[in-house]
Amino acid sequence: MDSVGNLARSLVLRTNQVRLREEMDKLAVEVSTGLVKDTGQHLNGDLSNLLAIDRSLNKLNAFAVNVTEATYITSTMQTTLEEMQSRTQTLSQTLVAAELTPSGELLSTMSDDAKSALGQVLGALNRSVAGRSLFAGTATDRPAVLALDDVMTELTTALAGQTDLAGIEAELDIFFGAGGTYETVVYQGSNTGLSPIRLGENETASVDIRATDDTFRELLIPLAMAAVASNGGLGLDESVQVELLSKSGRDLLAAQKPIVELRAGLGALEARIEETKTRNAAERTATSKAKLELVGADPYETASRYEAIRGQLESLYTITARSQRLSLAEFL
Repeated sequence: MDSVGNLARSLVLRTNQVRLREEMDKLAVEVSTGLVKDTGQHLNGDLSNLLAIDRSLNKLNAFAVNVTEATYITSTMQTTLEEMQSRTQTLSQTLVAAELTPSGELLSTMSDDAKSALGQVLGALNRSVAGRSLFAGTATDRPAVLALDDVMTELTTALAGQTDLAGIEAELDIFFGAGGTYETVVYQGSNTGLSPIRLGENETASVDIRATDDTFRELLIPLAMAAVASNGGLGLDESVQVELLSKSGRDLLAAQKPIVELRAGLGALEARIEETKTRNAAERTATSKAKLELVGADPYETASRYEAIRGQLESLYTITARSQRLSLAEFL
């Protein structure tokens, strides 16, 4: 009979231990999350409002990711355009003075500087974010345009046989014009633009700026004109080189207005993205507060209950240990 009584007592103690441990685990979750663990019981089985709140929070979380992506893309684009503008604006001021520098060596230096700037602009058009090409449309897995050496090869081929400003200018217009070599050979991206990024329930952001945009062509034409001026393969007279460099300098100055306008439009988009980010954050805060009011666990009450249960469990362990020692003494 004693052994049966000991077994029953042990079973009762063990059952209470399991119950208290489970209660402690539940309270620990509520203390750490601030939410009740058993929402169904807390809401008497009516989960419709909670599910609606969770759906809203999930959408807001997805919008937050999209807003971060849009912010990063537009910020990088803005920086890239700023670099293009700064480099070409500085170069234009040098090139317009070519008529005052009738020296073959200095003209060659100017042309080389223009070639370097052309390479920088092409490199900028190949800028990528997290492995995604920025200016290649939907072809985000590859550079938007060919590298400088390949572009110079294409330019030399297209301008072969031209010996004066008018002929070179006409060929460059064809090269960079609709359906020309720039579009069909140099440009490696897609003719399809990126889909707008959804920032909110009724808010999207279109960041479709491709290397084929007219703003970039207006920069590339004078850069190419100056870059080929001293090209040995064309064998241009010094007077023609002066004309090319001077004309390219004036055209680069004129091309500053379109890039400023493009940057202004991008800046307006950046501001709208930031406004949407602020609005989404406020909505998320309000929605999270509504969820907390619905299934939030009172931190003071939960912590107090946790300490009480812990004290009970420690007492139970003590009783269990003493009970086992008494049973062992009786057995011996």
